[in-house]
Amino acid sequence: MADTSERVTVRIPQDLVDKLKQIQKATETATISDTIRDGLERYVEMHLPPPNVRKVVVELSRQDNRELEEFVRDGNSVSVDDAVRSAVREYIRQRLEQPAVPAPARGPRPDDRTAVNDTSSM
Repeated sequence: MADTSERVTVRIPQDLVDKLKQIQKATETATISDTIRDGLERYVEMHLPPPNVRKVVVELSRQDNRELEEFVRDGNSVSVDDAVRSAVREYIRQRLEQPAVPAPARGPRPDDRTAVNDTSSM
């Protein structure tokens, strides 16, 4: 945290306070103020990223998010952000290394067939 700080008083609804307390408990943050400060820092980072960084927000299913967090807890990555960055880099690298796959050949579509009149039974 910065050497100096300023006190800001904000009124928020009780349901938001309850959610923040859930986050505090889940992240094991020392105080609710620390939880709010962390949230504000992330909000600012998302809306004012450094000029050399482009932020992308991706919504994950709960299952994907749980698996990603478990991946980090197991020591496979230093953070969720780092794991996502690595996954994106690897995905792009693999896609760029794959030879271009030609589009599959298609036969005529049903509406492309030429109508043939059968006059043999007349």
